[in-house]
Amino acid sequence: MIDHFRCDVPSTARLAALVDAPLPLPTAAATRQLHRDLYLDTPDDALRMRGIVCRLRLVLHASPELSLHLAEPGASGAVARMRRVTSRVRSEDPVLAVRERSAVRRRLHALVDPTMLDLRMALEVERWTRVVVGGWFRRPAVELHFDKVTVRRVGVARSFQHLSVHRRHGDTATMGRLANAFEHDHGLHRVSADPRERADLLVKWSSPAPGATVEVPDARPSGGVAADEPSHTADAEFLNPDLSLIAFQARVLALAEDERTPLGERLRFIAIVAANLDEFYMVRIAGLKQSAREQMEEQADDGRTPAGRLTVIIARATALGRRQARCFRQCVAELARHGTRIRSWAELTEEQRTELASRFDDAILPALTPFAMTLSAGHPLPHFPHLSLSLAVALLGDDGEGPRFVELELPSGVPRFLPVGTTESGEVVPLEELVRANLHRVYPSARVEHAYLFRVTRGGNLGVASNGTGSLLDAVAAASQRRARNPAVRVEIERGMPTALRHAVLESLSREGQPDGHAIGDDDLQETEGFIDLRAAASLPLPDDPALTYAPFRGATPVAPDVPLVDAIGARDLLVHHPFDRFSATVVRFLREASRDPDVVAIKVTLYRVGDPSPVVRALLRAARRGVSVVAFVELQARFDEDSNVRWARKLEQAGGRVVYGLPGYKNHAKMALVVRREAGRLRSYAHVGTGNYNARSGRAYTDLSLFSADEAIVGDVGELFNALTGSSRPPRRLSHGALSSPHQLLPALLERIAREGGHARAGRPSGITIKVNGLSDGEVVRALYQAAQDGVAIDLIVRGICTLRVGIAGLSEGIRVVSVVGRFLEHSRVYRFANGGEPEYFLGSADLRPRNLRQRVELLVHVRAAAARAALDRMLALYIEDPTAWDLTASGEYEWRGGGWGEGGAAQEVLMDGAASTVAAIAPSPGGQRL
Repeated sequence: MIDHFRCDVPSTARLAALVDAPLPLPTAAATRQLHRDLYLDTPDDALRMRGIVCRLRLVLHASPELSLHLAEPGASGAVARMRRVTSRVRSEDPVLAVRERSAVRRRLHALVDPTMLDLRMALEVERWTRVVVGGWFRRPAVELHFDKVTVRRVGVARSFQHLSVHRRHGDTATMGRLANAFEHDHGLHRVSADPRERADLLVKWSSPAPGATVEVPDARPSGGVAADEPSHTADAEFLNPDLSLIAFQARVLALAEDERTPLGERLRFIAIVAANLDEFYMVRIAGLKQSAREQMEEQADDGRTPAGRLTVIIARATALGRRQARCFRQCVAELARHGTRIRSWAELTEEQRTELASRFDDAILPALTPFAMTLSAGHPLPHFPHLSLSLAVALLGDDGEGPRFVELELPSGVPRFLPVGTTESGEVVPLEELVRANLHRVYPSARVEHAYLFRVTRGGNLGVASNGTGSLLDAVAAASQRRARNPAVRVEIERGMPTALRHAVLESLSREGQPDGHAIGDDDLQETEGFIDLRAAASLPLPDDPALTYAPFRGATPVAPDVPLVDAIGARDLLVHHPFDRFSATVVRFLREASRDPDVVAIKVTLYRVGDPSPVVRALLRAARRGVSVVAFVELQARFDEDSNVRWARKLEQAGGRVVYGLPGYKNHAKMALVVRREAGRLRSYAHVGTGNYNARSGRAYTDLSLFSADEAIVGDVGELFNALTGSSRPPRRLSHGALSSPHQLLPALLERIAREGGHARAGRPSGITIKVNGLSDGEVVRALYQAAQDGVAIDLIVRGICTLRVGIAGLSEGIRVVSVVGRFLEHSRVYRFANGGEPEYFLGSADLRPRNLRQRVELLVHVRAAAARAALDRMLALYIEDPTAWDLTASGEYEWRGGGWGEGGAAQEVLMDGAASTVAAIAPSPGGQRL
């Protein structure tokens, strides 16, 4: 028989919602009451250790009430019966009240000496009460109390919320219906700890400075501010860059939400958005909170204060996360109809549980190491790893002690989804479900009261510490190892995690020491409904059904296999478009052939993100071991690729290559390679300039352009840039043959060309600007485009992601169109076209229009002169501008989808794929010919 149960409520917003929530039984209107509860005990907590509570309640306009509670626990930790003795007393002093003659005092004499009792805890309670009435006499059958409790001690104020339900005259069925409603309909969980015990735990984790008062807010309600708040204020000059980045993730998520997208690809897009949101917090949110230099430079004026900007950004990111979780649930339901089902532990048969428990004992239990979250001087607080899944566990011992908290990291080497029975069954169980259900094997001498999943996201800043005289290679390697200790910027928690556990996790993080004034707090908690870390969505097993994924695609081979690439390039410039032209058959082949060519005397290359394994680096290693002069500029500080780049740099050096690690104050982002051959007694160079990295994996998944050329102007500029990178500690001021490089030359050259188009428009000559980039957020460039539009220049911008330019503003940007294309492949190419009075100029290369690209990086744009290549670029740009699946940026700062779907014809990527499928090799065995 259940007379009483209590549930934790994670926030005041949830508590307020519960007060008005519909219940399966009729209730009277809620009433509000304020009171204070004063708890008494001996100095050694003799009553508490025996499960007894002595309390004095002070209520406005009522006599003080002294009570004695003796709880008798039942199954599952719930209180099966509550014996209570109450007495009205005169004194509001708890020490004097307990000494008055009363029924409570008489009972206390049988337990302890009442004169030994003293005030141990004072709680301030704001209570809303609802009463379930029943029977002929309409007597209260059940009382429901919704309490916000604040505890103050030694200058500390902490709050928590809970719901308590008491049976007065109703039957046990009534209690069962209410318990089911709160647990299943509202996601609450029962707790056995009484209010004093919970208050003690909260205070335990509070250590303010002497004399300070700390008010800790409740976990912020989901959403914070309206998710549809605009990306700017009405008179702002720019859109907010961070909201623009979130909007791009929303466009990617739209592919997952579109039921026309194959189900397996929908899950892949969900995983991509999850990984991108992780990086958004690691880089952008961390930068906003810690005022990182790179981020501050890109905070264009959107009309908000810094605090208001951060609030809106986090709210929009949180709303996107909820939308992503909803999409995942829809995909999981659809996946079940195809035969793959995610099972909870409760849904498994006893036989399945036994088999999984055996696997747990053999393959998981030995890898688990629990760490106590305790403030003991001899027991350091655990360090929560970056982006790892952990369980926060509350344990109750058999010795009557209160809860203790433990962190248990899930093993990283175990799949997130484990097959139930055979892999052919189609049923899987999440790793956290298996571990949570078998925690009694980890803690055989304690009872697990709670176990909730959480994950910590830490800032991604590298923080290289170098005095300029030591090895940059060693400094980057050391900094990469320190990144795991960066400050936390986000904590994802399962819905319903009790307040005490939340505070235990936050307190452990807050005691790590946060630089730059950043302190982790309740505002950094994200309560997640469903699965935490949806990067795992892509690992769900799919049935063997080709309709669930995109049809396999193999790009074209532009140069026949029996024609050496240098012969084809020597005949004329070769422009290729990845992945529609195979990366392995062009870029990788170029370097692989060079590594084996006996006439090659030197290979020079810039490496930013090469992947692991890397066929490009393998070719360079082969060449270096053969005695070819291999020079590699390895950008060690390519974010999140530092470890890989350090490893490749060392291997190249060991093989005999020459490696340059970086330029002080700049990153090298240029994508270029130079192969030097001995031909007929002279040296001839062949250049590759690309828009993407020398990474075979991204070469299959990203759309990028590669220009191969033996043109003296292009190879001259590439060689000149290499000489500056390897022979100087500073980037070049300019290149001599028409190519443009940053950080000194590119920005003024682009501004000059934009202004030149304005002059052509004013004079009535042909004008126009078409640019395809990944990002546009540089204030000077945006203002220059505004001015060109006012001069009458038609401007088409194909911007995949971040864009701070506002379109359609009268007198400012009426002639500017911004299009965003998302699809099967990630758009990554960068192309610039200026009409130039009828003599158009074309450039391609590595540079986006963001402050870091134009001012803090070495970038390269080369002038495309070949007529066939220029015609191919015109065709490509037109395909993207008219893509029926594209999104148009509107004057409101939002994006509108044109409504087309993949497979319905006309999508730029589909057209390019169809063209590749019909092409075997555009350059036949005799050199000549060319295609995009």
